Amino acid sequence: MKKTLKKTLSGVYHTKNGKKIEGLHSGLSGDVSGLRGDVTGLSGNVSGLNGYVTGLSGDVSGLRGDVTGLSGYVTGLRGDVTGLSGDIDDCELTDEDRQKGVDVKDLIA
Repeated sequence: MKKTLKKTLSGVYHTKNGKKIEGLHSGLSGDVSGLRGDVTGLSGNVSGLNGYVTGLSGDVSGLRGDVTGLSGYVTGLRGDVTGLSGDIDDCELTDEDRQKGVDVKDLIA
């Protein structure tokens, strides 16, 4: 006896308010702690996001907005950040320090 073939469906979906929604997610909000992976190709406004972003890597050129709520190591991130703003100075440099110039290597613990 021959077995019936079963069609396997695959696709992209996300959940919103507990409901499964087919297709790509069109926006993030809230706490992004725990996100991992390459963010190359993401675009949009990151204002309002918060959380620890150490697990992210890739090109952030498509992102814009206020990054004040984000924290963590950004070693793996690269790209044009002119569209990003916010309090990203956890090194607490004074204006005098900035005028003298500070070697980034001196800030790494």
